[in-house]
Amino acid sequence: MAHKKFHSVIVTPVCMAGEVEDGEVLFNPIKIPGACARSSSSLLRSISMIDFDDKKAAVDLYFMQVSKNLGTLAAVISITDANLLLAKPLGCVIMPAVSGLGDYVLGGISTLADINLVVNSDVNDNDEGAIYVAGVATDTHTYTATGIQLTFGFEVL
Repeated sequence: MAHKKFHSVIVTPVCMAGEVEDGEVLFNPIKIPGACARSSSSLLRSISMIDFDDKKAAVDLYFMQVSKNLGTLAAVISITDANLLLAKPLGCVIMPAVSGLGDYVLGGISTLADINLVVNSDVNDNDEGAIYVAGVATDTHTYTATGIQLTFGFEVL
């Protein structure tokens, strides 16, 4: 069987259903299955965010090898130093707000390309090459639980 060099993974995080302010946790970690081969690496090349709630706001995305909550939804990040170490952070990406291009009136799509963030799964945490992503709001808005969908594009290293 041929090895694919590029692949994408779509996830729908469970967002805070209600008001979230700048710097507050919008959603805690959700699994991105198959991001890379077990105990191997991939490049996160692109992210597309569908904003079904039409909030037109940026979202800070925190990537980690092991799922550890950033804190309570709709509250400031409160992860402990111990849990931060256990999460094995991979990096943070600011997903830009939808503006003009990609605006579908009742929603929108924001795309970020050429990210080139090296990600690798934790050999002790899973068998499927998963990583995790959590989101933090950058503005005050009211969200629905399924108001955001993320598509991650990976290149296998």
